[in-house]
Amino acid sequence: MADSRAPNLLVLLCDQQQRNVLGPYGGPAPTPTWDRMAENGVVFDRYYCATPMCVPTRPSMMNARWPHQHGSICNSTKAYATLHEGEELLIDRLQDAGYHVGYEGIWHINRPEQDDRTGEYAHFVSSGFPYELQGEMLVEQGRRPDDQRAPVFTPTDHGDEKAQISVPVPATWTRPIEQHPDMMRAQHIADFILAAPEDKALAAWCSLGGPHPPLLVPEPYMSIFDPAELEPPPGFGADMSELPRSVRESPGALGVEGWGWDRWSVAIAAYLGYTAFVDHCMGVVLDALEQSGRLDDAVVIASTDHGEMLGALNIYQKFVMYDRSARVPFIIRAPGIEPGRRAHLTSQTDFAPTVLELLGMEPLERAEGESLAPILRDPSTPSRECTFYEYNGWKDGGFKMRAVVSERCKYVYSHEDRDQLFDLERDPDELTNLVDDPAHAEVVGEMRAALSAWMCDTGDFLTPTWADDAVSR
Repeated sequence: MADSRAPNLLVLLCDQQQRNVLGPYGGPAPTPTWDRMAENGVVFDRYYCATPMCVPTRPSMMNARWPHQHGSICNSTKAYATLHEGEELLIDRLQDAGYHVGYEGIWHINRPEQDDRTGEYAHFVSSGFPYELQGEMLVEQGRRPDDQRAPVFTPTDHGDEKAQISVPVPATWTRPIEQHPDMMRAQHIADFILAAPEDKALAAWCSLGGPHPPLLVPEPYMSIFDPAELEPPPGFGADMSELPRSVRESPGALGVEGWGWDRWSVAIAAYLGYTAFVDHCMGVVLDALEQSGRLDDAVVIASTDHGEMLGALNIYQKFVMYDRSARVPFIIRAPGIEPGRRAHLTSQTDFAPTVLELLGMEPLERAEGESLAPILRDPSTPSRECTFYEYNGWKDGGFKMRAVVSERCKYVYSHEDRDQLFDLERDPDELTNLVDDPAHAEVVGEMRAALSAWMCDTGDFLTPTWADDAVSR
C-alpha cells in the first residue's frame, strides 16, 4: 500500500489551451495559478502533444505510447477511438500501488469493456462539454442555439462526410459562478483531496473543460479583454491557396471560413477571459492540496491535452501540425527539484514515465516515452535530437500527417499532399514553407530519414510515399 510517506500526485489539466496566451509563456491572460506553478516548478518550453486531438492524445499521456500504437487514433466511432486490449495506464498502476485515486472531468479514454477499471478508483466522474448550456445562454443573449456550430465536409477513410464543428461564438455564463461546470469539477476534486484518508498517498486528476469550446465564460472574466484593443494573430487573413489541403480543409479552417476580424476579435477576447477563469479553477484545487498539508511532498503537474490555433492562419481549434496546435504548456513541481526552465525537446509520451520515476515506481512495460526526471534534476542533461507527433484525421480517419521537430527545424509529412519544412528559429510562426527550397534539400533528407526511422521503429501503419511506392491509408 502507498502510505502517507509516499509522494502525492496532483495533475491539473485544461483542454485546448494555447501556451502562448499563458503568463509563464509570455502571454497576456492573467494566470496566477500557472505563474505560481512556474515560480515553484520547472517550465518546459518545447513539449509537444502526441497528436493535436482530444481523444487520441489523452491515452498517450496515460500510457506513454503513440496513438498508432495504442489504437485510439481519432474521434468518432469505436473502431477509431478505442484502445487496443491490454493497454496499461498510469492511473491503474497507481491504483494497484495503493494510492487513493480520484479523477474528475474530461476523460476521453475509451477502453475495451474488460479493461475498464474506473469503478475501482475512490472517485471517478467523467463529464463532457456544456453545449446545451451554451445554447440556452445564446438564446438568452439574443442568438440562436446552433450559432455555436458550423457545417463542414470532412474527409474520412470512407469518403467525405458532412459534420458539425464547434466555432468560437462566445456566450456569457449567467448563473452563479459556483454552478459553472469547470468550477464544479474543481470544487469536487478539491473536496476529494480534503477528505482523503491521511494514511494513504493521494493521486488526483482535475481535468477541466475550458478553454475548449463552447466559449461559455462567466463575469468578470468575460470582460477582461476589450476586442478593440487586440491585434490579429500571425497569418490571419493570409492566402491559404498554397497550403496543403490538410490545412486548407481542416475542420478548424472550414468552420470559420470567411470570418473577419470583427468576429475573431470578440472570440479571442472571450478565449483569453476563459483561460483566466480556468486558471482560477485550477487555483481552487491547488489551494486545497496546500490546505490538506500534502503540497510540499507532492508531484504537481499543470498541462493540457493539445493547443489552439485561435485564428492564426485563419484556423480555429487544432487538427493541424503548427506549434499553436501541437506545442503545449507543461510545468512540474516536485520535492527536491529546483525551479527553472528547460528547452529540451519533450513529448506527452514522456508524461507517465516521468510521474512514475518521481513517485519511485517501476516504468510501464511498453512505454515509448522517457522519464524527464534526469532533465528535471540536472538542466545540463542532453536533449534528444528530435521529437515526433502524428495526426490521423478527425472522424473515422481522413487526413494523415506526421511531424518531426529538431533543435531548429520542423518537417511535416502530409500523406499524399504537400509536405512542409519550417525554420523555427527564424520563422517561429511557421509562415514560410521551405520544403521546395534547394538550399534546404539536405535538411529535408535528414528529417525524412529521422521520421521514417521513427515510423518504422514504432510500427506505424502509415508508409511515407517517399519510402515506398505502395501507399498505405
